[in-house]
Amino acid sequence: MRRALIVVALLAMCACERSRPLAQQGSGGGSGSAVQRIVTLTPSATEVVAALGAASELVGVDEYSEYPPEVKQLPKVGSFLQPNQEVILSLRPTLVIVDDIHGSVAGALNDRGLETIECDMHALPDVKAALRRVGTRIGRSTKAEEIVTKIDADLDAAAAARPSKHPRVLAIIDREAGGLGNLVAAGTGSWVDELLAVVGGDNVLAASGVRYPKISLEEVLRAQPDVILDISFAGRSELTAWDAVAVPAVKNKRVRLLKEPYILGPSPRVKPALDDIAQAIR
Repeated sequence: MRRALIVVALLAMCACERSRPLAQQGSGGGSGSAVQRIVTLTPSATEVVAALGAASELVGVDEYSEYPPEVKQLPKVGSFLQPNQEVILSLRPTLVIVDDIHGSVAGALNDRGLETIECDMHALPDVKAALRRVGTRIGRSTKAEEIVTKIDADLDAAAAARPSKHPRVLAIIDREAGGLGNLVAAGTGSWVDELLAVVGGDNVLAASGVRYPKISLEEVLRAQPDVILDISFAGRSELTAWDAVAVPAVKNKRVRLLKEPYILGPSPRVKPALDDIAQAIR
């Protein structure tokens, strides 16, 4: 259950809403083009900073951040669910980018005079909002607009190339190792759901009303998906758990493993995410 919580939590990262800036401008906490000391508490926030060309200004990241590769060498400030406030403070950041799950941590950091930006990323508009708001805060708004323009062009190109016949797709975000228990899927309004719509896949759970519903095997059988995208960590070890499931995706050998982090959670790497999903559902 803890693993599933972490996986789902990692999907919720960064449509940035700036929290109260309590850091003193004279102590290095100012905005604009001054060199920053940035700490990020989510992989999505780390990728946003890096995409803006400010990876060199990162001084600490959460333990799940692995892209770009150079951030693996940075000090780790705890897990997504349990950031280490003392480690964060020891790095003397001018800015800490947090998720909405980090409300108490952000409050404590604010009380110690640190500025935070609260981020909650679920879908494509949130990625663009994050780039713009963080870009403005760290003096890289021009770069942010360039990236947003490129993302819009990539979305248009992917939409233009989608097939006339849309396959019915089930995207599994998490499941138990070696089996199909504890299934968590991509529902309406999720990152994967939105990418599927762009490239021409019909999410079988589009009417679920929940971003990441927990579903049963019986629901999979009722849905009869043409394609199953297994994005779970369990899928990286084996896909044979699906072999006995009587749905078109299994019968026609269209169970696909997708393991790149930019598929699991929102990031500025929109084009490779679109490309991978488009290829997987064909």
